[in-house]
Parts: sequence; C-alpha cells; structure tokens
Amino acid sequence: MNSPFPLKQVVSVLVFATLGVLAGSALAQTADYRRGYDQGYRDAIEASREQHGPSEPMRGRMVVLDAKYGFRGDVCDAHRSIQEMVGMRRHVDVRVNNDLCGDPASGRVKRLTIVYRCGNGPEQRAAGAEGTIVSMGCR
Repeated sequence: MNSPFPLKQVVSVLVFATLGVLAGSALAQTADYRRGYDQGYRDAIEASREQHGPSEPMRGRMVVLDAKYGFRGDVCDAHRSIQEMVGMRRHVDVRVNNDLCGDPASGRVKRLTIVYRCGNGPEQRAAGAEGTIVSMGCR
C-alpha cells in the first residue's frame, strides 16, 4: 500500500511539532522568574559599578531602619532578614511571608512595614500585605 504521506515526513512533522510545543513552554516565564532575572540584572550593574566605578555619583546605599511584620500588636522584627536581602543593593523586591521572621499572628493576614533610608536621604517607607511583593529602591 502506498501512502500519500511517507513515514519519514510524518515523523519529521511530529518531531518539529513536539519541539515547538516544548520551546513555547520553555519561553513562558512566571512573574517570579522575571523578578529574579531583573534582580540579577540590577545586582550585576551594581557589581560593575563597584568594580569599575560609577558612571554617575551614587547617592548612598539602602539601610533598613525598621521592619515589622505582623497583625496589629502581634508583630515580629524583620529588620535583620530584610537588611540581609538588601545587602549592598540599591533595589530589592521582598516577598512578604512568614519566612521573614516567623508567624507572629497565626491565622491572620499579616502586613510588612519597612522604614529605610538611601544614604543620608530622607526616610522612606514601603509596605505590603502577606503574599505580595514589596519593592524598595534608591535612585
């Protein structure tokens, strides 16, 4: 029996279709992946500035002055974990969850409030509810 589609062509089409599906799913990026990619890019720029000198004057590093995580009076001090995330960066995205300093109010939706300063600049605030991302940054 002679088929209008030789087996070799059918297999080739199936292989290319499978590769297309796999490539499409590999290109689909989650928001977390993108945030991580962006943070890595910012870190590389900062490292380059530190190694080769800034192209423009830097206005100081980000310093966390206070960070509280909790619900009403039930809070924990997230200062140390936030400052460790910040390190020498001038921008950081913080995922608000119990990994910051524990769960001070079990069963309640908690909130993170951060007070920070860029160099000698004015105090700045950033806040967000549990399960969100809080962005902090210096220009």
